[in-house]
Amino acid sequence: MSLQPRKSVVLPSHRVPAHLARRFNQIFLGVMAEYLAPEDLTPLLWSVMAAVQEAPGCGQKQGALHVGVDAVNFGQMIDVLEAKGLVARKIDAGDRRARKLYITERGTALRERLSPILRIAQERLLAPLSKAERVALVDMLVRVIEANDSYARPGNGRRKPKRTPKPEARIGGRDERSLEGA
Repeated sequence: MSLQPRKSVVLPSHRVPAHLARRFNQIFLGVMAEYLAPEDLTPLLWSVMAAVQEAPGCGQKQGALHVGVDAVNFGQMIDVLEAKGLVARKIDAGDRRARKLYITERGTALRERLSPILRIAQERLLAPLSKAERVALVDMLVRVIEANDSYARPGNGRRKPKRTPKPEARIGGRDERSLEGA
């Protein structure tokens, strides 16, 4: 009986950071989603909760920067979390037009309950690496992200929307084409 090495599911042409980062993200989001779905949360909503918890009193713009999404989408996610009673907006005493964000007791309890479970799931996914390799991987990812943060703009890398052609020029309320036979 000969033992053949296990064939890699990663094609040689895909052994590049861009593809591997996408697959890595896909795997981690999938696992997180399994644990968050019963709470009717997505990994991104969980990330927004973490940002609010780690920076209590921040505004939407600051929170959006922490998470790496645009302020409008961040605000919509805050709406969802607020409706669930997990995050609260409070009027800023220094600027009554502004709102400060805080995690609620319910949100804190949920994060305290699920964080250890999600940490274990992430450790399970990183099980092929030694403890030192796991720490090194996270350190290297942070270093690459911090060195290239200018590319971490919301929507960066998306295709530009296709513009519909302008309607044909109109003369005196009539189409130019209708003048051809006149």
